[in-house]
Amino acid sequence: MRKSLQEFRELMITENKLGLHADVLIAFDHLLDMVDDHEAQHQIELGIQRTNYENSNGLVEAAIREEMRFFREAIHTVIKKTVLDLIHVGKKDWQKFYDRVQ
Repeated sequence: MRKSLQEFRELMITENKLGLHADVLIAFDHLLDMVDDHEAQHQIELGIQRTNYENSNGLVEAAIREEMRFFREAIHTVIKKTVLDLIHVGKKDWQKFYDRVQ
C-alpha cells in the first residue's frame, strides 16, 4: 500500500500537480498509519488472549482480517481516484470521480 502511495506521489510530480496537493497524500498516509496501528493493537490483544490460554474464535478472526483488507482496498481506491481527479483538474473531457476535488 505504501508503494502505491509513493507511485501516486511520483505521478503527481510528473504531472506537476504535487505542489498544492502534497497534504492530500500526507492525510492518506496518516489514515494508513491508523489502520496499521489498529491491526497491530488487535495482534497484541490476540497475544494476550493466547498467553492466558484463551482460544480465539476463528470466524471472528476471519471477519476482522476481511475487514482490514476491505479498509485497505477502500483507502487505495479513494487515493487513486483522488489523485487522478487532481491530475485532470480543468480538463473538460475528464469524468470526475469526486465533485469536490479541486
